[in-house]
Amino acid sequence: MISVISLNFIRTDLGIRSFFQFTKEELGEVYQGLKGMDGLFGIVILSTCNRTEVYLHHNSLYTTVDVLKYLQTYKGTNIPLTQFDTIHNTEDAVQYIVEVGNGLHSMVCGDKQIMGQLKEAYIISQQNNSMSGVLERVSQAIFRSHKRIINETAYHSGSKSISYLAVDVIKKQFQDNNVPILVIGAGEIAADLLKYFSSLKFTNVVVTNRTRWKAEILTKKYHYTVAEYGFLPQVLARFQVVVSCAAADQILNPAMLAGISNKLLIDLTTFRSIMPADDNNLNQLITLDNFTRLKNIANKDQLAAIDMVKHIINEETQVFLNWKEGRDRMNQQNQIIIAA
Repeated sequence: MISVISLNFIRTDLGIRSFFQFTKEELGEVYQGLKGMDGLFGIVILSTCNRTEVYLHHNSLYTTVDVLKYLQTYKGTNIPLTQFDTIHNTEDAVQYIVEVGNGLHSMVCGDKQIMGQLKEAYIISQQNNSMSGVLERVSQAIFRSHKRIINETAYHSGSKSISYLAVDVIKKQFQDNNVPILVIGAGEIAADLLKYFSSLKFTNVVVTNRTRWKAEILTKKYHYTVAEYGFLPQVLARFQVVVSCAAADQILNPAMLAGISNKLLIDLTTFRSIMPADDNNLNQLITLDNFTRLKNIANKDQLAAIDMVKHIINEETQVFLNWKEGRDRMNQQNQIIIAA
């Protein structure tokens, strides 16, 4: 069977989600720790700024509770199980996973980042020999549906991402394309930010990253500049806006922000990478939880396409279920032959 475990922004606030995020290094350790568990055939863990989800291929010997106990022990957390959504029916689980991959459960309608994040999750699972043939087939259903939705509907026309929401907040608040902006990090979210900054003609954007060459590659495409990460405390005063998308705790901590005022601070991580002092009212801090309260109004073409999107997802889910039924029937026949 295929099951889903989900801790997501729709039901759970950032304070809880932040304890259940996984870096790539942690995922490698988790996959190795789960290997050989009786009844667990395959697992994919998706860990993004808005959700941590576990996709399981298993039998009755291994349950969603078992994997949650393992993951909570690994992370040293004790999040109540009621905070997690679970799906235990294979058909419902596969349909949900395909819907996630197409942005139907994202903070932003038709989220452009989630497909890349899901692909990376599958690759990491494969690299750790944790991908079963059944989960591989689920991934094919996601990719087929995504391609069909792009080709057959207008659902992804004008699709945005959480990065776009951040840039839109900056644009509306400052109404100045020359406002000094510092981006901390050089990963996928940072790349998305720079794309939107460039398209909206922001001219004064600087990137800093622990690994300098990654920032240099990213900024070269958009003709922005790089600041030395080691001098971060000294350069903060130059910027009116600081956006963090680096997966690390307290990159900007209370001591670093002491005496810093009149800044717009945007934390696009679940790692609390910006942590002002409790009594610091000198700066405005926007976190992912603030974005969940922003209205996400899809354009009319996207809204009109949703029914067709769901129809395509249903079709691709059924293709998978037909394949799995045939596979299970063949396995049963082989077992009968072996027993005879």
